[in-house]
Amino acid sequence: MASEKPTMILMSKSDMSKEQIEALSDSDAWKIIYSMRSRKAQDDRLQVCFTGFSASRKNELSAIAESHNFKVVSSVTKNLDFLCGGENAGPKKIEKAELQGVQFLNETQFINLAETGELPNG
Repeated sequence: MASEKPTMILMSKSDMSKEQIEALSDSDAWKIIYSMRSRKAQDDRLQVCFTGFSASRKNELSAIAESHNFKVVSSVTKNLDFLCGGENAGPKKIEKAELQGVQFLNETQFINLAETGELPNG
């Protein structure tokens, strides 16, 4: 039988019955808990980072992105898919994105991508 802590976690976070949980060993209960956590942590949405925009415009673009199921991030990482740059985009951020193979888009290209799903040519 699983001990009190994993039993309480599984009762609140899973759809398992009390009888199913009681039939588990501690080890099996913890394996289920950790597998639930890793599935929850996985986020497969396309990532976009906005740079070189005013704060208000960045907020507007972020809202557009989120409404089209993009994940908005604030920095260039290996998981970034698109860097969308405005007039004041910093050269260091653009350079880092290019080195990592991230596609650079201007505002118009990003809005088109969000609305149609089409990548710009070239």
